[in-house]
Order: sequence, then structure tokens, then C-alpha cells
Amino acid sequence: MGIRQSALQRLRKNSISAKDIASQAWCEKQMELYISTPMPETVAMKKGSAFHETQKSEVFVPLSVPPVTWPDKFYKSAYENYTSLSSLVEKGTCRELKVYGSINGFKISGQVDELRIDAGKVVVVEDKTVGNIANITEARLRPDKIQASLYRKLISDIRKKSYTMANFSSAYSIDNMSLSKEFIQGLESIGIKKELQSPKAIYQKMFEAMLSIPEISENLELRYFNNKTGELLSNIKITYDETMLSAWLQKSMAYWSGEREAEPVQESENWKCRRCRFFGKECTAWSGKIGNVM
Repeated sequence: MGIRQSALQRLRKNSISAKDIASQAWCEKQMELYISTPMPETVAMKKGSAFHETQKSEVFVPLSVPPVTWPDKFYKSAYENYTSLSSLVEKGTCRELKVYGSINGFKISGQVDELRIDAGKVVVVEDKTVGNIANITEARLRPDKIQASLYRKLISDIRKKSYTMANFSSAYSIDNMSLSKEFIQGLESIGIKKELQSPKAIYQKMFEAMLSIPEISENLELRYFNNKTGELLSNIKITYDETMLSAWLQKSMAYWSGEREAEPVQESENWKCRRCRFFGKECTAWSGKIGNVM
């Protein structure tokens, strides 16, 4: 028998997103099918992206130089992270912060919607858009709690130096990256110093900024906005539960390492299948038997 492939190998991914791990708590089979069966961006996705862009622009100005290559994009992400972290120090808030880490040897990344300083500590805030307040069910809350909790862990790991610039540099081969001439010219035109014109240099500054932020609060916030009006529908405060997160990550990583196959929802939650584009086609787990529980 050959060596079993990991889910990353099968799905041709080189890292796992925090959103992937959270989505496993809604339906692991659906999460896998979304990755393996790409679809055009929906109206809801476009609205969600526009919402987050608006949120980001309220806190800092994104880098205006257009990237040409992948290293250029990687640089742009770090530069905007560094700028956003400066906003946290100066204004008490930063948004759309890309974070990195490692779990069981797998590369993990995610984008935190907001960090806010409250009573001297940094609070992780996760924003979601929904149709109405009735959509904010316990089933919906579970993956959102996991996502916010994982963001807190990733930030905490960097602050505790459990995950360092050296770990990051090795995982992403930063030393081998070089920026395009066009991008460097663009950086020079807006006054970026020469010593900061490399991916390694800007990521080093980003990690230094992460190390200097205040202590991370045990409090987390989940904010739900109406996807049409942008109105805040609910602000739910939860407490970070390390035991819960560790247990979930153990279950989650068993899938990603290839120890087990993707699982469909349990029978008590098979009502979710009615909303799934894969139901009865790519996934037939609960065909012919759908519950009425909402």
C-alpha cells in the first residue's frame, strides 16, 4: 500500500487558511468541495469583499503601487500589515491584518478583520455579513468562534516567539524572493527607503511590529452586519477557550494530514444540505433524508 496523501496534496494547496479550518465546523465535505470545485465569484462574495475593503480603507491607505509578480504581492501584503499595525498603535484599531503560523508542521494563514485596543489589551474582532439576525444561529456561531479563536492563537504564538520570523522565512522561502523592477521603481516613486525594498526586509519590520503590540485579550468579538445595508445586527462577545480550540485543531488536522476523509454534517444538522450547491450532485451523503431542524 502506498503512502496516503495529505488533503493538501490532493487539493494542490501549500497552506491551510484559518477560514478553511473554521469552515470544517460548518460542513467539512462542503469545505473540501469548494476548494476542489472552484466557482465564479457570487454576488454575496462580491458584497463581502467590498465590505472588507471599505472597512480597511477607514483605517489605513493601501499601498498604491500595483504588484506585477507573486513576490510583489507578498511584499504588498506585508507593507499593508506594517501600516495597519502602526494604526493600531496610533489610533487603537487596525483592520485586515494578515497573520501566519504553523500547526502540526502545516503552514497556516488568515486575515484578521480587526484588532482593537480595549482596556490596554488587544481584542480580536471577526466580522461577518448575513441576511438577517435570524441567520445568527448556534450552528453559524460555531465556525465563527473557531476562526476568531484561531486568529488569537496565531497572534499570540508570534508574540510569545513560538512562531518567529525565522520560521516564517524558512516556510515561505523569503530569502529567494526578489521584487520586479517595475515594482521597485514604484516603491521608489512613493518614497519607500531602499533598505525596505525587499520581501525579507518588510516582513522583518512586520514581525517586529507584531512583537511590540500590547497583550492579547481573552475576550473576542463576533460582529454581524446586514449584507445589503451594512447595518450592525449583533455584537457577540465570547471568551477565548484554549481547550475547545485545541480539541478542534486536533480533529481538523487529522483531515489535513490524510488520517481520515472529509466528513459530511451529522444527521442532526443535515438541514444545512438544503442550502448547499453540492447537495445531490457532488455530495449525496444525505440524499433522500433531510431534517427539518433549523
